[in-house]
Amino acid sequence: MLGSQDIRKLIPAIVAALLIAATACDEMYDPPPPPPPPRWPDLTSPANVLRTVEASFNYRDIDLLIKSISTNFVFYFDPRDVGQTPPNNYVISGSWPDEWFWNAAHNMFNKAYTIDLSISTNGVGEAEPEENTYRADNIDLALLVMVDELNGYVADGYCNFEFESYPTKEGKKHWRITNWWDRTSELNGKPNGLTPSSLGRILAMYR
Repeated sequence: MLGSQDIRKLIPAIVAALLIAATACDEMYDPPPPPPPPRWPDLTSPANVLRTVEASFNYRDIDLLIKSISTNFVFYFDPRDVGQTPPNNYVISGSWPDEWFWNAAHNMFNKAYTIDLSISTNGVGEAEPEENTYRADNIDLALLVMVDELNGYVADGYCNFEFESYPTKEGKKHWRITNWWDRTSELNGKPNGLTPSSLGRILAMYR
């Protein structure tokens, strides 16, 4: 039988075991938050530019998006969307300049309940060392934007991108997007009861 002195000696070990168990439970039900978004994006290739765009949406970081597109950037709506009217009564035009595009994205970042953008970079390829412009077509893109816990919009299809290179202060070659052609309304579906839409129509809702 343990005496009072033995019990006192066991107390620190018991407390430590309880703390370890509590910590394990907390970790089980409260996973650690995701790492912060990269503050210095990797723009050393067209594929990395698209990865940075993906991160800008998922982390709601407008600065990352602006760094990924050129000052002469143009976003072209899917031709099937031109003339349509999203819920905010904006009639979709043929294209947007850079400021209109990132302003709509910024509004989405601030107002959407959740955002999940996925861009497949498998088919992007690599630019030749002497190339200063590069184009990647039929790049798979999927965007899910929830406006609240139950209602959301999904776009799933392909986009075309054109990139231009520019020299950095260190003499390296980096890339930005100059043209983005949305073609996501060509493959509309309705997974999980969500409202099928397109990348352009979703952006236009937040104009």
